[in-house]
Formats: sequence, C-alpha cells, structure tokens
Amino acid sequence: MQKEIYLVEDSSDFRQLVRSIFNHFLPEYHIRSFQGARELYQYMVLQSDDEYTGRRPALIILDLKMYTIDGIELLKLIRQTPSNAFTEWKAIPVIMLSGSAHQDDINKCYQAGANSFFIKPVDFEELKKLLATVCRYWVDYNRLASAACTSQD
Repeated sequence: MQKEIYLVEDSSDFRQLVRSIFNHFLPEYHIRSFQGARELYQYMVLQSDDEYTGRRPALIILDLKMYTIDGIELLKLIRQTPSNAFTEWKAIPVIMLSGSAHQDDINKCYQAGANSFFIKPVDFEELKKLLATVCRYWVDYNRLASAACTSQD
C-alpha cells in the first residue's frame, strides 16, 4: 500500500517535477498535489468527515511563499484543525520548502509548528535525494507520523 504525501506548491512546473520524481523513483509513495492553501484546506475539511474512507496524509510538504495564503498561515491552519477518529492533524509531519534561507522565515516556520525546513534544491538529483530522505525518515521511520494517521483503504 502506498503512503500518501501531500505537496502544496503554487508553481505548476515544480509540482510536475516532484510528481515525476515520485512516479519514477519513489513509487512506494503516492503524491497528491495541491496548487495552494485553499485547495488543501478544502480537502482537509472533506477528510475530517467521519464518513471519509480515502487515504490520509502521512506527510505534508508546504511551499513557504505562495499567493493569497502563504505556507506559514496554512501551517497554522493545519495545526489548528480539529482531529477526528482517523487523523491527528497536529501530529502529521509538515516539511517547509523555500527558495530562500532568511532566518526570520525559518524561525516563523518552526514557531508555527513545522517539523523541518529545507531550501529547494535547484539540481534535479539533489531534489530527488532530498525527497527520498524526507519521506523515508518522516513516513517510514518516524513512529509519531505512523501513529498520527490511520489509512482507510
């Protein structure tokens, strides 16, 4: 069974690149991409219904700089979303990605509840390695993430 990874990224090129990496090099994970905060949050509301029987996220990867609602505001919404019988939203690992390394942004991400912060690699091989490492650690090895989310397939 594939483990569900959510990617929230406003760049369609980057979403496609990440989707391609998962499809070709990380087939043990299922990537579900969202073009922005509103799209993800609407999906989260759907999942919060006790009748929802689809996959639950094991990891959420957020772009820091997005239009309308940025990654920090979305992270705060995720951490404030009430849990239900199947999903403990506060405990799902959230990884922040950014093209810049401003210390103030990094601090704000961790204060809002991020589990990790990474600079987006510009090199394809580095991005592939980063995604593999992040997924293997947070999804496969981290016990808190496994306990936070129960799949319903």
